[in-house]
Amino acid sequence: MAEFLRSSLGPMGMSKLMINKFGDTAVTRDGAVILDMMDIYHPIAKFLKEAAKSVESTVGDGTKTTIILVGELVKRAERLLQSRIQPGVIVSGYKKACEIALGHLKRLSKPFSINDPELMRRIIKNMIGTRGIEGAIDHLTNLIIKAINVVIEFRNGKAIIDRGLVHIIKKPGKDILESELIKGVVIDKRLAHPMMPKKVVNARIAVLDMALKVDPFKHLQPYKREIHISGNELVKRFIDEEDEIEKDFVRLIVSTGANVVVCRKRIGRVAKHEFAKAGVMAVERLLKDERIEPVVRATGAMRVANLQDLREGDLGHADLVEERKFGKDRMVVIEGGKASKVATILLRGDPHQADEAERAIKDAVAMISNLVNEPAYVPGGGAVEEALSIAVRNESLKYPGKEQIAMQAFANSLEVIPILLARNSGLDPTDIITELRAKHVGGMYEYGIDVFSKDIVNVIEAGLIEPLVVKEQVLKTCTEVASTIIRIDDVIDRRYAKRHRGEMP
Repeated sequence: MAEFLRSSLGPMGMSKLMINKFGDTAVTRDGAVILDMMDIYHPIAKFLKEAAKSVESTVGDGTKTTIILVGELVKRAERLLQSRIQPGVIVSGYKKACEIALGHLKRLSKPFSINDPELMRRIIKNMIGTRGIEGAIDHLTNLIIKAINVVIEFRNGKAIIDRGLVHIIKKPGKDILESELIKGVVIDKRLAHPMMPKKVVNARIAVLDMALKVDPFKHLQPYKREIHISGNELVKRFIDEEDEIEKDFVRLIVSTGANVVVCRKRIGRVAKHEFAKAGVMAVERLLKDERIEPVVRATGAMRVANLQDLREGDLGHADLVEERKFGKDRMVVIEGGKASKVATILLRGDPHQADEAERAIKDAVAMISNLVNEPAYVPGGGAVEEALSIAVRNESLKYPGKEQIAMQAFANSLEVIPILLARNSGLDPTDIITELRAKHVGGMYEYGIDVFSKDIVNVIEAGLIEPLVVKEQVLKTCTEVASTIIRIDDVIDRRYAKRHRGEMP
């Protein structure tokens, strides 16, 4: 797996054409997408995939680096095992080297300020600059910065960004430069009834976690219920009573002052018609929490599961709710409002371009949120790995035992990152690493590889930085995963025993 991902590392890395078992294709070098589309059966490969995905879910980045470093650590450990060094000694050396690296990483870090918009702009441009969307870099950068300004919150004087509040909706068609930011949420549904108003200003929104229809109880109850009706008049009376129940639902909702209804489940036929007559806009069947929760966050509404509990204070507010046409589809846009802390980026362009833009935006938002939530960064471009490699190598000389050899193997493994960055950008790794090491030995820790200018530069000034929290998480995960793999001395596969029960192994 490490060998497979090595060529994709860095801005100039190669892409992979991924085809899953359903025939879906993706051309990408995003580590999370590559791992997600791979069908993996080897137990160690599954272990690696889960470890890399945990890094991705925790800090939003670092999947490729994690797997490449684990592969390098295990490969060098294998050579040490062949030299009769015990696994426990190797693991101990790796853990000591990791502690040294983490301590040195803290000393290398610099504080990040949200009040430096120029640095933020450079970071975002570098993140999305090599995804095949070069013509839209400035436009997408502006959209991301605006989205961050919408979702950022200040609590006790500390800035916090929840990257889950930046939503991305892809609608292929038109040009990617026509992508736009909506301060609010987009519901990928059309209105429940064609006669409902298409636009509501100063909306008061009821969010219902229930169905607005008479439930027949057929499949929901453990005991079957039957209703026997004799006579045509009673049938009509029964149907009219059902209709009256749905009309009561609508009257109760309208009496609270609601003029927009977002319903998680179905809305009955009669209820839809009554809403349309009352001039109320309604959307139904937002079944998943990830679809209805953004509406709550954007409007400040309370989710109500019983209509008897619905009060005017439970309603959310928005400046505008409107059904708009995007491409061939109609969607409901909820925009503005005092409580709005949700931003939606609507991406246009061809499908492949929109997919790449989505991944680039997610990575950029994850990086900025990490920098804001944990305001510290370290040099990128392989600079921090080279600095840590030198620091671990120097500290290892203080340990006289065989652990010193394992610590030096750890240091050499870290150096594989700048080597791959140089190789994937068409540079001679030997010359570049020699020059980079000379800079770092001279105390110039901020110098790394700029793959665009093909030179060793001050990466802080160039805006090539990485969040401290990502590097810390990658180092910890790599060390733990590599240590676990090194300690495995046998594999017991019970799958054969299940298939051939009773046979001799």
